[in-house]
Amino acid sequence: MKPNDTLSAFSLLLCVLILSAGHGELLFNPDDNVEQLDFASFESGLSEPTTGKLVQFFNGFCEESQNFIPAFRNLSRKLYRWHRVLKVHVLDCGKDENDGICSIYSNRKTPTLRYFPPSYKLAPDDLGTEITHRKPKEIQTNLALNLQKLDYFKMFNRQDNVTHIFRTHKDVEYVAFVFQMCLDHFLPHLETGNSMEEKYASQGDCNEDNPIVSVIGRNTLLELLPYREVVVRIFDNHDVYNKFGISPVPNLVVLVNRAGKFLFLTPEMDSSKAYVAAIKQFLIFVDLKPQKALPKTPPANISEALRYEILEQHKHHPSRIYRADLERAIDQILNVEFPGTSHFAGTKIVVLRNFVKLIYNLSPLKPKAREKLADLYYSLRVKKQLSGVGFKNLLLKSVKNYVFDGKQYVGCIASRPSLRGFNCSLWILFHYLSVESEKLKPRSVLLVFLGYVRFFMNCKECDMKISEFKKLRPIANVTNDDEQILWLWAAHNYVNKQLAGDSTEDPQFPKIQFPSERDCPNCRNNATEWRTEEVLHYLKGIYVLKNLSWFGMSSGKHAIE
Repeated sequence: MKPNDTLSAFSLLLCVLILSAGHGELLFNPDDNVEQLDFASFESGLSEPTTGKLVQFFNGFCEESQNFIPAFRNLSRKLYRWHRVLKVHVLDCGKDENDGICSIYSNRKTPTLRYFPPSYKLAPDDLGTEITHRKPKEIQTNLALNLQKLDYFKMFNRQDNVTHIFRTHKDVEYVAFVFQMCLDHFLPHLETGNSMEEKYASQGDCNEDNPIVSVIGRNTLLELLPYREVVVRIFDNHDVYNKFGISPVPNLVVLVNRAGKFLFLTPEMDSSKAYVAAIKQFLIFVDLKPQKALPKTPPANISEALRYEILEQHKHHPSRIYRADLERAIDQILNVEFPGTSHFAGTKIVVLRNFVKLIYNLSPLKPKAREKLADLYYSLRVKKQLSGVGFKNLLLKSVKNYVFDGKQYVGCIASRPSLRGFNCSLWILFHYLSVESEKLKPRSVLLVFLGYVRFFMNCKECDMKISEFKKLRPIANVTNDDEQILWLWAAHNYVNKQLAGDSTEDPQFPKIQFPSERDCPNCRNNATEWRTEEVLHYLKGIYVLKNLSWFGMSSGKHAIE
C-alpha cells in the first residue's frame, strides 16, 4: 500500500523498468510521418514558414481518440507523399502541461483536427481550420483545398521566369507546366474538355485570391511531390503558350529542363490520373525515382503505449496525485465493494451513508456526478437496513448511466496484476478527503475510513495493523483537521512499515516511509525524526484539489460537463 509510493525512492528502479522495455510503445510513431508537439514546441512548430500543418489534438485515454488512431496512422503514412508541403503533428491533451494550448484549440473535445497555414501565429479570430471529417479520403480532400492556397501552388504567369524556379529549387531537374482555367471560364469544346474531375471542383473557390480551381493541375502537383527532381506549375493564360513558342493544345503537359529545352507530353485523358501517368512514364525513362517509402511499422499497442506514458509520468512528475486514481477508487467502492456486501445494518449502513456523503461533498468528480451522489445519499438516509442488491438498485436509480472517466490506475500502477491498484488508490482517496475536509466536523473522514477498513476492505492484515495503530494513537485524541490529516499519514506509514517486503509489496514500487527526503527535504531532522509541521504543509500541498492531475482521465479538464 502506497502512501504516495510513487513519490520517491523508486526512481532508479523505475528507470530500469522503462529501459528494460526498450524505447517503449508509442501511440504515434515518428516512422509513420508523425511528429509529436508539446507546450514548448507547439508555437515554433506552427510558425515554420514553408509548409502547412495538420495537427491532431488527442487524449490517449479517450476512447474516441483511441478508435481514431489506426485511421490517423494510415492517413499520416499516405500524407508522407506530400511532406514537401505538409507536416503532420499530434499534441497530447491528456498531459497537464499541454492544457493551456488544448483549451484554446481542441474545442473541449478529442480528437480534434486542425489545419494551420505556414508561418501561423495565434490570433483571436484565427485558430486554424478545423477539419470535422474522420474518413481519411475526406480529410485528404479537405487538406488539398487548403494546400492549394500555398505559394507552392501559385499560378505561373507570362512575366515569371523558369530559371528562377531552378535557382530556388536546387534539386529540380524538370518543371512540368499544366494548363488549367477557372471553371467559370472553361469552354467545353476547347482546351480542357470540361472533365468530370473539374466538374466536381467547387466554383466558390474561384476568386481573385485563388483564381484557379485547377483540380487537375493541383492533383497532378500533389501526386508528383514524391519526385524531388520535378515541380509542377499551373497556368491559365494562353500567353504562356506563346512564351514557350507553341499553340494552345488540349491535354498538353510542357516539360522544361535546366537547359531550357522543351518536351511535350500528351496524356490519354483530361484527368490528373492521366497527367500523372504520362509524366511518371517519362521519369521512368530518364531513371528518376520517387522518395524512399516509409519503413513498415506495426500497429500501435494502445494498452502498452499508455502504460509507457504512465511510467514516463512517474519518472518526470513523482509528486503528482491523479484524479484517475481517485475515480478508480470511488468507482470500485460504489460498483463492486458495496454491492458485494450481503447486508447493511447498524454501524455498517451508517458507514455507507457517511461515505457517500463525504464523496458528494468533497470528491473531485464532475458536478453532474456529485448531484447524482447527493440523490443517492438522500435515498440512503431513510434506510435502516439494506441488502447489497438493494444498494445496487438505489445506485442505478440515482447514478444511472454515469461513466467514470478514470479508466486506468496512474499513480497506483503496478508491475503486475494483484499488486497496488485499488488498495493504493483507497489510501490516496482518504488522504485527499482528509485534506479537503476543513468544513466538516473533526474526525469525520477518519471515522468513515476506520469503518470502511473494518467492514468492507478486503485486507484482513490491513484491518489488524490499523487496529494496532489505534491503540498506539487513540482516535479520541484527534481534535482538529490538522490532527486528522497527520493521524492518517502516520497510520499509513505504520502499515507500510509492517507490510514492507511481504507478498503485497510491488518490487518496482516499494512501500516507504513517506514523504521521502527527496520529495520533502525539510520534513525530517537529521534524516530520521519527523518535523510534523513540515509534513503537514507537504500533505496539504499535494493532496489538495487544485494539485490533482488530469492525466489518465478520458475527458480532459475542459471537457463539457
